[in-house]
Amino acid sequence: MSHVLGVRTTIFAGLVALTASCGKDQIQGPAAEVKKTDVKLDLPAVPAFDLPAAPGDRSHAVKELRVKGKKLFETDITVHGFITWKYDCMTAQRKPGEADKDLQKRLDEDPTLCERPKFYVGDAKDTPPEKSLWVVDVPRPYNKLEMERMKKPERNLPDRCEPNEKDPKKNVCPPYEVGDEVTIAGTFKMSSPHSERNSDGLLVYKKITNTTKTWTTPDIAPPPGAPGAPGAPPAPGAKASPEDLVKKH
Repeated sequence: MSHVLGVRTTIFAGLVALTASCGKDQIQGPAAEVKKTDVKLDLPAVPAFDLPAAPGDRSHAVKELRVKGKKLFETDITVHGFITWKYDCMTAQRKPGEADKDLQKRLDEDPTLCERPKFYVGDAKDTPPEKSLWVVDVPRPYNKLEMERMKKPERNLPDRCEPNEKDPKKNVCPPYEVGDEVTIAGTFKMSSPHSERNSDGLLVYKKITNTTKTWTTPDIAPPPGAPGAPGAPPAPGAKASPEDLVKKH
């Protein structure tokens, strides 16, 4: 028995000696390959997020509307900027190699191929479309089917004009091209009456001043019998004016 005890004592003493001989660094894993450095990185400057100065005519800048325009939803505003893109139905619908006359025939037979006129406006001519404001419900000329089915006295919709209208006092269809400087009045909304939607907001068109083309939407009185015309009944849900109440009594 004493012999066995002696062996155990010897083994234990050896283990203690072995452990003591192993330093702390000898039982650690490999050192990390990443080393500290004193090299300083030359990082680019943080871009400025200052809003452009408000135009002197009390209109709004596009960047202002994109940054803090939500409080203006459902209000009538005026926006100043430059047209950065415009929708063109013939460009959008043209097939490879299709001649103008063949394309026009298709569009005349099916006007639904064309979307409603629209364009983008930005604070500068080179503003990318994704940073521009969407302007929708822009007036357009009557199409061929409408001309065939509606007599001229009936063609008095406020968002349309006669094709090639020469009288500037009757033409509500604005001339505009990419790069034009414009000031547009409209209602700032998230969706339009014709179902266009944009969570950043869009402008439902009412009138425009095209500084580049020296053109402004004419003031055209509503046709007789239309809501708002002299002597016409008020629109459904509209309150009578004090003057109307006096005349009624």
